[in-house]
Amino acid sequence: MTQDKKSFWQEAWGFGCEIVLADAGYDCSRWFNIANELKVKFVAGINKRNMKDKNNVKNVFRRNNIRFLETEEGKKLYKHRTKIERLFSKLKGEYNLENVRLRGFKNYKRYIDWILITFLFEQLLRKVEGKKFSFTYEWNQ
Repeated sequence: MTQDKKSFWQEAWGFGCEIVLADAGYDCSRWFNIANELKVKFVAGINKRNMKDKNNVKNVFRRNNIRFLETEEGKKLYKHRTKIERLFSKLKGEYNLENVRLRGFKNYKRYIDWILITFLFEQLLRKVEGKKFSFTYEWNQ
């Protein structure tokens, strides 16, 4: 396990994280085994390129994940992951978070902090104006 993966799981475990939602790119036995060791429920989308037949998946944790995602509870839980993906898309599109050209961690963090403050302020204004909260990208034309 690489240091990045190891530190991610240690942080999630250290914060008392009970569930980690991930996209299909993380659907592999290694991630499920680590989550199981730390007693963290790991739910990942199904990576169909990573298997020939979902009924013949050897890893028991991956197999249980596939079954869970087919239940109503699993579908409902996994929808929460898509909410954060829409937020990231909005931040990248409207607030230009994808192509940040700053040097140094402090500068980058300061930039991100200001972007998040701006986003939250705009959402507060939307609420005051009686507009619905939205993650969708808005074209200012």
